[in-house]
Amino acid sequence: MSLSDIAAAVAKHRRILITSHTNPDGDNIGSQLGLASILESLGKRVAILDQDPVPSRYHYLPGWERIATEIKPQAASLLVVVDCANIERIGRVNEAFTPATMELANIDHHISNTGFGQYSHVDPQASSTCELVYRVAQQLNVKLSAEQATILLSGLMTDTGGFRYSSTSPATLRIAAQLVEAGAELAWVAEQLYMQQPANQLRLMGELLTGLKVEAGGKLAWMAVTQEQLKRHSFNLAESEEFVSYAIAARDAEVGMLFKEQADGVIRISFRSKGRVDVNRLAGMFGGGGHVSAAGARIKGKLEEVEQQVIAAVAKELVNT
Repeated sequence: MSLSDIAAAVAKHRRILITSHTNPDGDNIGSQLGLASILESLGKRVAILDQDPVPSRYHYLPGWERIATEIKPQAASLLVVVDCANIERIGRVNEAFTPATMELANIDHHISNTGFGQYSHVDPQASSTCELVYRVAQQLNVKLSAEQATILLSGLMTDTGGFRYSSTSPATLRIAAQLVEAGAELAWVAEQLYMQQPANQLRLMGELLTGLKVEAGGKLAWMAVTQEQLKRHSFNLAESEEFVSYAIAARDAEVGMLFKEQADGVIRISFRSKGRVDVNRLAGMFGGGGHVSAAGARIKGKLEEVEQQVIAAVAKELVNT
């Protein structure tokens, strides 16, 4: 389905609920806030509901506090799910979705998206869902404000690693330029994202780098963060989104991984690549997915056992590639 079809579907609804995946990241938050603001400029009544709260590193984004986390019935006729590969990933927000009274729209760029919803636009070539929200604004003839442009630029930057990843296309850079022309301050956004880390985060990162390991002749670099470390450094795991970037920065590494031990016994695994190895496929071996260059998976178990299982399988794939 084309974006014009999505825009037409959104335009016919007056009350709209927006959500995205659990464990929010920059593109997730930016696409929700940006789309909500764009639709409100057209006179729509819009609410945003997520299972998990906004990490503090994104509290610079205008309107972040409007993202509700109290799961309760919603007066909406359309649920728009952004940046989410499948409907299950919205978590407990599913309890507020009533298919009998709500239509469902799906706007995403994950190659692993299942195509759910009456209205679905999935573009794996897009750098980010914020890029797609920008195109929706164009379809709706909305001239972006400086605030809206700042929100969308943040999503572009986080999902492209500051325009470093292979997903950064000429179209992405043109959109970024147009967002700056609309009033977004590139240097200020970059400062908020990359130069405002608290001291406890930097100390924890130092420990993780000390424990960096390599396998498969250096093609695989990985780290792990434990509950003990999180408690000792008074650090929120939700703030660790960018840690895996340090693993993939290792010379010769084609895949970087970060194992994150949750309090509930689930191990979250972040995968990154330099674009030559499809980590969406690797994550899929463990029930996860995402993009060619960035993906994730979740496994219930003890950290050491999950590490051994995943490292052995990924290293074998890399050696045979």
